[in-house]
Amino acid sequence: MKRTILLVVCALFMVVMVSGVALSAEKKAAEQGMEQGIMINGTINDNNQLVDKDGQAFSISDNEQGNELLTHVGEKVEVKGTVMESEGMKEIDVSSYKVIKE
Repeated sequence: MKRTILLVVCALFMVVMVSGVALSAEKKAAEQGMEQGIMINGTINDNNQLVDKDGQAFSISDNEQGNELLTHVGEKVEVKGTVMESEGMKEIDVSSYKVIKE
């Protein structure tokens, strides 16, 4: 009887551990998908954010390309970079950009 209970407890422990690993892998894959390089067209606002056509705002990372991008306040730009999300805020790490002439 004790042996059966011990086997059941061990089996349940293994199921929980395997499930945790599987869920962790799925979450990691989803996060990596969000961090892939993307291209966003939008306008730089006075709050140092890139605002896309849907009104979604992205903070701009503090790097060389990002700081150059911030000099184009009020202009439409095409930005390539990596988007990261932290505490509900989206930030784009700019790898390149170009100003869109109308």
